Amino acid sequence: MPIAKSPVVTLRILLTSILLLHLGSYMVLPLLPIFLNLEKGIAIAKIGLILAVSPIAFQAGSLLGGLLSDRLGRRTIISVGAWINALALAGFAYFHSFSLFLGMSLLSGLGLGLNAPATKAAIATIASTASNQTTAFSLRGIAANIGTAAAGLLTFYVVGGMSPFVFLIAAVIFAVLGLGSWFFLPKECGDNIPCEKVSVRSYLEVFKNKYYMRFSLVSILVWAVYTQFSLSLPLRAASILPDPSKVSLVWTINSVIVIILQTPISRWIINKVHTFAALALGMLFIGGGLGMLYWSVNFYGLILCGAVFIVGEMLIVPTMDSAIARLGSAKMIGIMFGIANFVSGIGEGAGKWIGGRLISSGIQTVVPWLSYTLAAIGVSVLWTILLAMDINNKKKMNPVISSRQTNHYRTFADWILGRERRR
Repeated sequence: MPIAKSPVVTLRILLTSILLLHLGSYMVLPLLPIFLNLEKGIAIAKIGLILAVSPIAFQAGSLLGGLLSDRLGRRTIISVGAWINALALAGFAYFHSFSLFLGMSLLSGLGLGLNAPATKAAIATIASTASNQTTAFSLRGIAANIGTAAAGLLTFYVVGGMSPFVFLIAAVIFAVLGLGSWFFLPKECGDNIPCEKVSVRSYLEVFKNKYYMRFSLVSILVWAVYTQFSLSLPLRAASILPDPSKVSLVWTINSVIVIILQTPISRWIINKVHTFAALALGMLFIGGGLGMLYWSVNFYGLILCGAVFIVGEMLIVPTMDSAIARLGSAKMIGIMFGIANFVSGIGEGAGKWIGGRLISSGIQTVVPWLSYTLAAIGVSVLWTILLAMDINNKKKMNPVISSRQTNHYRTFADWILGRERRR
């Protein structure tokens, strides 16, 4: 029997699970290529294949996880996904052959894929009664970045850097995540509310939802541009810094910025403007951060680029998650988040392929950086067009997506302490 009864308590447990997920993931992700090469003796070409199969499994796992979470409940899929990833990480520590590492990469991608849409669906469901969904998904971003920032500190200053022990600790974290979710999250699809039995034919209705499909098509472009930062920043750092490894600090600083500013940005901007307006503004910051990389000549310039980019991320990520939650029906919210994860994978895959070709034209030339900026502006214009259509259409494209929500908490500390805004 799950212990959590209050929606706010349940939401806190979900956010704690997100913190643990990012803590465990980012303890090993930055080290995995180096670990496989230096500790396990795997050739670089084979390492590329090992790393490539995980995103593919993640997309498949996202679709499966979204579907199963609607049928079996969020708690079950979140727990199973965490345990699968725990087994995969332990395998990386103990195994030594290429074929087994390939299998562990597939398992890891599958586990993370199962977890992602189920967790977002659970947050969307519980936030509809606890507070507004934009606030909840903003808090999700904060929890994720606390985990990401803590992972680097724990790995290098406590555990001691690259070793099989890091993977075993990460495996334990995921095992604990699974156990905590199983014992503390509500059963079924709510507080012991049975999941509705949805026919396969009903899922096809998702693709007939023109608002959701239009949103998804533009989202592909969003993620194609968004992924350029993780691709281009390390390459730019390698060309201008004596010690390119310092670039990892940019992500740590970005995580701290999210922890500090996500709640104010959600309260002052996201909760006060139309969804499409927030997305249009966020893309301008994304484009600005990418374009500024061309003029960066030192580490501080890279930090500035990262800070501008992360403001765009803080505007876009929680807004898109909350928009998907409001576009979907409660009984099929899991599969809609699963499709959204699949869409983001398409965008990121296409973006990395195109970005790699642009970067190959020359890091020191203006071509790739100008292309990124113009692409971001173009996507911003698309969101603005959708905004204008929504405003000018008397029936509204979708009244739900344009509605403003009330933020029940003034600050992140108020949310932690349960001090709601007085009405």
